[in-house]
Amino acid sequence: MYDRILVPLDGSGLAEQVLPFVTRISLGMGIPIHLIQVVHTVPEDMADPVHGLYRSSITAGMHDESMDYLNSIKRKTAGAEITCEALEGNVSSIIIEEAAKTPGSLVAMSTHGRSGVARWLLGSVTDNVLRHTKNPMLIVRGHRQGEPESDTNLSTMFVPMDGSPLAEEVIPHVAALANALDLKVTLLHATATAEEFGSISGFGRLDGVSGGYFQSFENMARDARNQAIDYLKGMEDKLRKQGVTSIESRIERGPAADVIVDAALETPDILVAMTTHGRSGPARWTLGSVADRVVRHSGDPVLVVRTG
Repeated sequence: MYDRILVPLDGSGLAEQVLPFVTRISLGMGIPIHLIQVVHTVPEDMADPVHGLYRSSITAGMHDESMDYLNSIKRKTAGAEITCEALEGNVSSIIIEEAAKTPGSLVAMSTHGRSGVARWLLGSVTDNVLRHTKNPMLIVRGHRQGEPESDTNLSTMFVPMDGSPLAEEVIPHVAALANALDLKVTLLHATATAEEFGSISGFGRLDGVSGGYFQSFENMARDARNQAIDYLKGMEDKLRKQGVTSIESRIERGPAADVIVDAALETPDILVAMTTHGRSGPARWTLGSVADRVVRHSGDPVLVVRTG
């Protein structure tokens, strides 16, 4: 599924909190890790002819410092194979370009962090890369409590499904990771509340309108649940055909993002896997905005696969 894991770092412990997850995926799938750090281009007006500090020497010094840092991370990080590279330019653009060189790259980043040579705000960079790269991304929310753990415990993968072909494009990624990392898969489907049904479908009881009888919400909700059960059984069959053996399905009523975040918060050691957008099915939710909210609020690592 992946040819390598591309890991941009900025020199901070917050950014490095992605590494335990990267290590597990690398060893489980037998794929190499490529660590990069982007140093900013030094403007011409920073050169100091009086003291001989020319732009080229400044850049060379930053490059050397960056490589020293990356090699120190390499020495204490387990992986199938690890390479390091210091690059120069706009941080987001360089990450996107480097990922595009190998379409099979999984980009792994923390959501925030600020330190080191490059001095870049990883939260906004991660957001920009997510919105523009075509590569799948593993996004880990950084926490400020010190250094990253040496290992991570992942036992379950939550996979939100909305009934659309776009959402289903995550299935091959789910199968590959579940098999390599020995994860249980939980398919999660959100069905609409009464308010959502009313606003989207117009169904309800229109008092005072002759002949204006519509199917009750509870009947519609029951029909939607039955459809969701059949749909999720089909997704389970797809995963079993790809070798996944431990699968369950959950159907919850409520806004999709709330359902996913609540389920994630109450379940330890999970990885959420979802696409960036999709709109279909009884729940009628837009996966792009949902993915953004899940990344920001679940507190768990999220695999995001861009579709369309």
